[in-house]
Amino acid sequence: MEAPGRSDLLRKLKALGKEELEGFKDKLSEVLLEGGSEPIPKTPADPAALTDLLLRHCRGDSKAVLKVLEDVEARLQKASSHPQQERKPSTCTKAGNSGPKSQFTQSGNEIPPGEGGTLASAIAFMKRYLSFTGSKAEAMGKQSRKEDPTWDNWRTDKCKLCPREEDPSEEISPEIIRGPDGNQETYRVHLPGAGSFHCSETKLGLEVRAAVTVQYRYGFWDQHLSVWSTPKWMIAGPLFSIQAEPAGAVAAIHLPHFLCLRGADTSWMQIAHFIEEGMTLEKPMQVRPFHAVLENPSFSLYGVVWGNRSKPPILIHSIVLLYWALKMAKTTLHLYIIPNDHSRFKAVDDYEKQCPSRLVSTSLQTHKPLTFDSCYIVSSHANIEVTPKELEFCNIQAECLQSYMEIYTKDIQGGLEFSLVEKINKEPIWEAHVKPEDATLSVSSVQTQTDEHFVSQHREQLIQRVMAVDGILDSLCGSVLDLEQIQSIRAERSSMEKMRKLYELVPKWDNDCKDRLYQALKEKHRPLVEELEGI
Repeated sequence: MEAPGRSDLLRKLKALGKEELEGFKDKLSEVLLEGGSEPIPKTPADPAALTDLLLRHCRGDSKAVLKVLEDVEARLQKASSHPQQERKPSTCTKAGNSGPKSQFTQSGNEIPPGEGGTLASAIAFMKRYLSFTGSKAEAMGKQSRKEDPTWDNWRTDKCKLCPREEDPSEEISPEIIRGPDGNQETYRVHLPGAGSFHCSETKLGLEVRAAVTVQYRYGFWDQHLSVWSTPKWMIAGPLFSIQAEPAGAVAAIHLPHFLCLRGADTSWMQIAHFIEEGMTLEKPMQVRPFHAVLENPSFSLYGVVWGNRSKPPILIHSIVLLYWALKMAKTTLHLYIIPNDHSRFKAVDDYEKQCPSRLVSTSLQTHKPLTFDSCYIVSSHANIEVTPKELEFCNIQAECLQSYMEIYTKDIQGGLEFSLVEKINKEPIWEAHVKPEDATLSVSSVQTQTDEHFVSQHREQLIQRVMAVDGILDSLCGSVLDLEQIQSIRAERSSMEKMRKLYELVPKWDNDCKDRLYQALKEKHRPLVEELEGI
């Protein structure tokens, strides 16, 4: 699905003559500069580039586009009052004879009679179109995004500065094949016929002409960049090793990237293609907000790169990952800042699961795109220890260990609030509120991460060292133990015998009962539990 009105805006701009298009570009540049955008590059006016720039600036909002067009119109009218500054109109064809019809029409006519390809008529039509579609959208606006069938299937609403991508494709869940080491995963999809698809796991997109089987996995950039001069180019997305059978059935691939392209010169983007003879750079057929499109791929290794010489530095779509280290003393959190790159997310997640740790449920996306080599610190009113004191946002590849901060606190019972702020200007880029239940050892975390519940894992230590057995029995009364069971346990002479009697019942318990015993132990014997968790 296109951004609101894109095809109609583009069609009207294409109908303009060169002089009028340049005039529109000049005034649009003035308006966007005042709105905080980067200057429009001093290149010949391009209708598609101007359309996308306008929609990116307005974040696809029809009302915002309408306001910009009104400002452009006012500036053009002001300029026309000075004859020496007035541009000579050029002869243009009528827009009604160019391009497909709009989704919305006005009284059955795509363009009202008498409106040709002049700049004034183009702006008038775009304003009228946007007013109509804006009203229609507002009338339908009660519908939620998930309920809306036109909702962007790419799920690329990841940046407030970038529009959603056009042409929704069908999401597919690939078959996941694990390698001999259990870590390297290969993805495989069987596509039944012609269509546009995207992978739910990797965000790789595929346009196919006919039925095809595609197999792909993440590659390692560092294995191929050792023979490549990297200072000129920056890695801008995951590297994919792709195979297809039959290969000719794939018309195009959509390679994910993590660059925020608002106001950027997209000619700096290239696709690195690694073959036996070496590496070549290929120009993408289309650059989208979150993907680069390559037509008729020959397959092997592909990944998106960006020219390092571009000024100012390109912005990066970024996410923050927060993990709770299960076996560390007290409450210990690991905080990562990485580009919004699924291959790096997966690498971090695989590493943390081995610690073992679990992902804390928080917002992932930063408030704005970041720049590489910027530094961030943690700010909080709570009593916490942070190591290291600052974290640099770096372009570390997925195959390498990512840098992280370790946040330590003794008490999380009242919750923990903190934010990540830029070191220089102290502007917050991300906040978190970790609640006690987010950092509580549960059946899912213990069994998934260690394959054995804490209660079973530390049976001998708990039998020997737990003293407040009666208090624990009180906590379990009714929810886990009945009165007869409690009386039987309390009949034993020593604490050790009572705990051994209690453990006779544990094999019959489900995980919820074991969790309740864990919570009771933590309430009555917190130092012991924390010691065992740190083993």
